[in-house]
Amino acid sequence: MTAISVEGVSRRFGRFPALDGIDLEVRSGEFLALLGPSGSGKTTLLRILAGLDFADGGTVRFDREDVSRLPIARRQVGFVFQHYALFRHMTVADNVGFGLSVRPRRERPAKAEIARRVEELLGLVQLSDLGGRYPAQLSGGQRQRVALARALAVEPRILLLDEPFGALDAKVRKDLRRWLRELHDRVGLTSIFVTHDQEEAIELADRVVVVNKGRIEQVATPDDLYADPASAFVHDFVGESNQLPVTVKGGRLLYEGRALPLDVQEVTDGSANLFFRPHAIRRVDAKDGLAATVSHLRPNGGLLRVEADLPGRAVPLELDLPEGGLALGDTLAVLPTRYRLFPAETAA
Repeated sequence: MTAISVEGVSRRFGRFPALDGIDLEVRSGEFLALLGPSGSGKTTLLRILAGLDFADGGTVRFDREDVSRLPIARRQVGFVFQHYALFRHMTVADNVGFGLSVRPRRERPAKAEIARRVEELLGLVQLSDLGGRYPAQLSGGQRQRVALARALAVEPRILLLDEPFGALDAKVRKDLRRWLRELHDRVGLTSIFVTHDQEEAIELADRVVVVNKGRIEQVATPDDLYADPASAFVHDFVGESNQLPVTVKGGRLLYEGRALPLDVQEVTDGSANLFFRPHAIRRVDAKDGLAATVSHLRPNGGLLRVEADLPGRAVPLELDLPEGGLALGDTLAVLPTRYRLFPAETAA
């Protein structure tokens, strides 16, 4: 298993900074997710790790080896693409064995060894009976398993996956996520996958790297990422959030000029943003809380999802409350029980 060290990696496309001085340590045997919106730089970073692209500055090390200028053929990485990239004219078995069969003659295994390795990998990805079929005869989930087996065939030091489930429907995605995590635990490779799907990252990864505008916002376990976001962007991007523009003045927290009985945490005087999750609230008297008018109600997993219009805010509050006791047009007042404040200039 291989540890990865990324030090000060930058990459520009014209005037656009795709990566802006990235520092990242990936532990040996870890399953790491790169999570972020489109254009955040996560795929650029993955391609630089693979050797499909090269940084303008900085260093990439596999263990202690500087691989920054090595091409993909010399890095011993397995790469899985979103759209499979299988050869349509080849059988499943030939696709899996392709990377071994095209090695230079002195490095190429014997045909019998390639066949043994292919058979072993098809068993690993639960496709033992499909080696003679062609990609067009497989489902999307089966094709992605073939692509994964092909990536593993070359015995990589590192496995890289770029939106591996992006082309699949929701149910197949969910089934494959569970299977991929189990496979990773069996094989034990250091693995990094790119996704914009927070549910996917939280379910699969040991740690999640949140990337935004070419920079890393936070690296944390899924639980810590949700419970203790390091920035306004992370709070807004990971999980559901309510966001309110507030003012901190003289140690008090003000919304629309009225003080709320909430601690200002470590935020200094000035404009700020208050973030809280829909479930992290309690009902209070109108004089003590945020008074809002119920505009929509719907069941939400044993709770009631309440949309409530708040004066001074164009978007309704999203609140999770016990079912019953509320009707459209009712007024309720709430206060967050767990929240984060961020200065307004760092807001998403």
